[in-house]
Amino acid sequence: MNKVGERYQIVIDRKVRRELGIRPGDLAVQRIEDGRLVVDFIPPKHHNSLYGLLRKPGRKPITDWQAVKDRAWALRTAEIAEVLAADTDRHREDRS
Repeated sequence: MNKVGERYQIVIDRKVRRELGIRPGDLAVQRIEDGRLVVDFIPPKHHNSLYGLLRKPGRKPITDWQAVKDRAWALRTAEIAEVLAADTDRHREDRS
């Protein structure tokens, strides 16, 4: 338990920081839900991975990257199939 300081600051316990992966420089996005303060921590943008780029406030971090990749491939495959089908239809119309 921590006390709110004169400048309305609080200290985040070490155990909580470690568990949530909070680091200096992270953005703290605050909102009120059901009369409670909720804080989402967003890491700064970086070039080491896509984690900082894909992280959205209020969303849980991505843990199943294979599912993300599979969904992206499925969406791209469907997009290509749609273009090919339209092209095939266009060629059939040209022959008529």
